[in-house]
Amino acid sequence: MIGAEVPAIGREGMDVLSSTEDAKEWQEAVKVLLVEEVQDRAQRAMEENGGFLDTVHASIELFQNNTDLIPGTKEFDVELANRFAAMATPYELRVEEKLQGYSIPVQPLIEQLRSQLQAERSRAADSPPTDGSSGAPAAPAAGAPAAGAGNRDPAPAAPADPPQAGIQSKAGNSSETEDFSVLFGTIGLPNLQI
Repeated sequence: MIGAEVPAIGREGMDVLSSTEDAKEWQEAVKVLLVEEVQDRAQRAMEENGGFLDTVHASIELFQNNTDLIPGTKEFDVELANRFAAMATPYELRVEEKLQGYSIPVQPLIEQLRSQLQAERSRAADSPPTDGSSGAPAAPAAGAPAAGAGNRDPAPAAPADPPQAGIQSKAGNSSETEDFSVLFGTIGLPNLQI
């Protein structure tokens, strides 16, 4: 680079590099200027896209704090996810028809829905079924004497129904890949596969 004409640093015009020391100093000065320019542009871009970045961070935190909303996990609660999706629809932020996040903080909504579901499930577990399918003794037939009413040896209770067979969990056994494109789309990487 000795003898090359280069733009002057810090002033108008051109400089001629007369030695390798001049070339090194010029290169270092250019590096410093380029780093400053890149940092300045990055800072301006961050400020311009602050709202979008806040939405991205909130979307990531939504899934970090609520594993029961992530399909495919053993904690996944379909009913909670469906209720949340229905309640939060008016607050969705979409870019090219893809959900990017929500215009309001939605964590309080999720916590409220989760509490409501727990209360409903608790009430359902505490209240007797109305169809008599739990194996609990049925009401006596019309005209039949009530147990213990004048009869010291009541008939033995009918045997309870055996427990219902469970449904095999398929979580973790699926060979199909999980689709996290919406989540990764919030950070600009919709095609990222894990």
